[in-house]
This record gives sequence, structure tokens and C-alpha cells, in this order.
Amino acid sequence: MTTDTATGVLKPHNDRLFLHLIRAAGSMSKADLTRASGLSAQSSTVIVNRLVSEGLLQAGKAVRGRVGQPSTPYRLNPDGATSIGVKLGRRSLEVVSMSFDYRILERVIHRYDFPQVADLRGRINDTIATLLDHLTPTQRTRFVGIGLALPDALADWEDTIGAPTGTMADWRDTDLRGGIAAQFAVPVTALNDAAAACLAELKTGNPNTYASFVYIYVGTFIGGGIALGGRLFSGEGHAGAIGSMPAERAASGDTQQMIDTASLHHLESRTTTVGLSTSAYYNGAPLDAPTQAIFDSWLADAASTIATACVNAQALLHPQAILIDTSLSVPLKAQLLAAVQQATRRLDLRGLAQMTIGSGTAGVTARATGSGIAPFQAHFALDPPA
Repeated sequence: MTTDTATGVLKPHNDRLFLHLIRAAGSMSKADLTRASGLSAQSSTVIVNRLVSEGLLQAGKAVRGRVGQPSTPYRLNPDGATSIGVKLGRRSLEVVSMSFDYRILERVIHRYDFPQVADLRGRINDTIATLLDHLTPTQRTRFVGIGLALPDALADWEDTIGAPTGTMADWRDTDLRGGIAAQFAVPVTALNDAAAACLAELKTGNPNTYASFVYIYVGTFIGGGIALGGRLFSGEGHAGAIGSMPAERAASGDTQQMIDTASLHHLESRTTTVGLSTSAYYNGAPLDAPTQAIFDSWLADAASTIATACVNAQALLHPQAILIDTSLSVPLKAQLLAAVQQATRRLDLRGLAQMTIGSGTAGVTARATGSGIAPFQAHFALDPPA
């Protein structure tokens, strides 16, 4: 059961089932819903009429068939519910407002060298307030909550991110979720930032409609998530922590974490150290020879360690696919994917089913999109998060 945001009355399972079916199909008639749900025509009519009256569904133009009455398709009302998503990263803050059809209405980005509690708490509250003010009266009335996506244990990454010692220690004692909930008096759903990206891929990307996949996001710091049975799987809270998996450097034999070998932070650091710009990694411009050489060197290490993670994921979960996404430009994303696929073929794959390693499609906004989807999942998901 979930709570109707307008009345506070518990919403029945069948209401959520109909919303789920229509979201997946795009639009459905009452007859379609009757067949898909196994409910009676009368029950389907009652549920659809109720969801329309609540503003969650809207009727389309009637379609005339050869026999019988015209068929009216029903689809989600984009203004049926709204949310705000907050993605707090190690290098940027991204806040989005989102409609019920998972479309970003407005997006605000703040960038910084490293995250500081005192600065970001104010920025987050101010940006949320601004985006709420920009909603229409109807959208504001149907606002369901805020999603918060952020890395786990932010205080532990000072050295890796290059922040001055002690400047991120405050994160250990900061309840950011609780502070936002108190400030705006709405539910706040918190999740890991890479898991949020996985949720976005599951709900807005995923053109092959995989129900079970491992998702790897190569951003400033590499991370990941797991989808099982069409749901984001979080385990006890940290499932899919790809960045914390061990990675061995082939040349030295030293063991580090993947976050230290396959993160874009290290690519950028190598590039700026020699006085070159990192912008071409993201804007799609061709790399000059020196920049390409640095990228190729980083790619060799990154692809090797990501390939090992793919094999481990295949052995443990046997997912339908392993999807790799990144904030790199489209051409470099293609190079990354090809390099991982090639590196995987060099590993010992005995005893494993054939792997499908493909491209994620949620893209650079994945983590913010997932944070905006999280409140809708909390209120309207057919099943609670796993």
C-alpha cells in the first residue's frame, strides 16, 4: 500500500498496478487494462475513473475500431505528480524538478572543487526553494517529495579528491536527508548516487528492456548499481559498490580499489598536471595527440579493471547484461566500451555463460534523473525497493 499524496488515504495495490502497466505501455484502454490485470471490466473502470479524478491519468482521443464502442486510451498525466531530485557529487551539485512522466522540468548545476557541508547545505535549500517556486500551482499541489543521491562516506575521500585535510570531516556527522526533510516538511528518499544512475537507466533508458543488469557508471569517481527483476537492488544499502572492488595493476601487481584506477578524476589529474585541458573529454571535440596519449594510458588501466569487475558480476549474478555509462563524450564512451569488451575477452571465462556488455543510455544526467525518480518510486512503485 502507498499513500495518496492528495488525501493521505492508502492507495490500493491495483491502483499502483494500473499506473505501472500504463507507464510501461505508454497508453492503455480500459479493455487493455482488464486483460493485463485479470480484473473484471467493472473493477477496471472504477480504478481508471478514480485515477483520472485524482489527476494521475488523462484520457486520450477515442479510437474507433471496426466493432463496438470507440476505445479510449489512457496515459499518465505529466502533472499528476511532481518531485525534486538532488544529486550531490564530489565535484558538482545538480538539482532537478521532474514531472510524473519522468521528464526533467528544470535543471540547476553548481560546480566546486570539493564538497563542503556549510556551503552546500545552503545551496541545496536555496535551489530546492527556487525550483518549487517555479512549479505551477497544480504541480505544487501534487508535489510528492525530494530524492537525494550522494556518494557513501563522503568524508573518507578527502585524499582521493585532493581536498585539504579536515575540510570534509563534517560529512561524518551531517544528516543531510533529515535537514532537507525538516526544512521543506516533505518526505526525502536517499540513495547512493551511482544507484540513482542505475535507477534512471532502469526507468528511462534500457532500450532492450533488461529486467536484470549490472550498471557501471564511469564518472569523476566510478560507481555502480544492480537491477534485479525490474527493481533497483540495494541489499542492505551498498549493493553495486563497484568503486570499492579491488583492482590489481598488471604492471606492478599492486592492489587498489577500482575508484583509484578507473575514475575520470585520475584521467583529469594526469591531463592537468602536464598543462593540458580536459574539456575535449566531454565536449566531443577530437583529442590532440598528447591528450589522446594520456587518455589511452588511462583507458588501458580502466578497461582492464572494469573487465575484471564484469567477469565477477557475471559469475555472481548472471545478469541479462552489464551496462556501462559515463560522462565522457559519445566518441570516447564508444572507445571505453570497446576497450572493456576487448579486455574481457582476454580473461579466463571458463564456466561462465556468454556475457552481454552494452552501453548505458541514461547519460550524464543519470544520477540527477534517478534522484528525481526516487520519490515517485517511494509513492507509486508496484513493489517496494529491494
